Amino acid sequence: MPSFDFHIHSALSACAEDTMSPRQILSRAKEAGLRFIAISDHNASANVAPALLASSDFEGISLIPGIEVSSVEEAHFIALFQELTALDDFQKLVDSHLPPGENPEEIFGYQLIYDSEDEITGTDDRLRQVGTSLPVESIVSEVKARGGFVLPSHVFKNKFSIKSQLGILLPGLGFDAVEIGAKQWVSEKYQIGMRVEGYPAITGSDSHFLESVGRIFNRIEGDADNLKELFALLDSLSK
Repeated sequence: MPSFDFHIHSALSACAEDTMSPRQILSRAKEAGLRFIAISDHNASANVAPALLASSDFEGISLIPGIEVSSVEEAHFIALFQELTALDDFQKLVDSHLPPGENPEEIFGYQLIYDSEDEITGTDDRLRQVGTSLPVESIVSEVKARGGFVLPSHVFKNKFSIKSQLGILLPGLGFDAVEIGAKQWVSEKYQIGMRVEGYPAITGSDSHFLESVGRIFNRIEGDADNLKELFALLDSLSK
């Protein structure tokens, strides 16, 4: 019965606390009994490779290469990949569509890069807490072209969601699932197996703090050993 959370930020996201390092995240996920997790930073992925290296010390956890990318409409989307090389290639695309300018640390906070032993190796100075120039259709097609999976983040949130920014979920665009915000998932009694406008519904912790890791996650009946099998299982169980 796989458990998963695809929405965890590391300290590379300026809005996350500085202690959100690869090993700290993996340790908390291990304690919570999670099987699959993704570090999905804002338009950034430099902490994914160190986390993949560190994950070998945390038996039973699979680290999924991920990123939370912001469209030109300022809507957030989680993109997940089966291979790190695919994420790295997508990251180059994202970087080429970021606006010019440096991250104003005094406003947004630091964007910390860690190694696999949780040592800080530097900071990312690019401005990443903003929308890229990629429209949502391009995000979906570019992720799919790299064998990835894409889902709108916190779909009903009143800001930075596809609903708040575009007003509609764009049925038929090819999302693999939609993410319901953690509070709404609980308060409105969502469950794995439900669909939202045709798409399988999941939730995510959207963790920016260590104590948030493992506070909420998905658990699905069946067997899945990798990301592709997990999404196939999710789709088959969703009504």
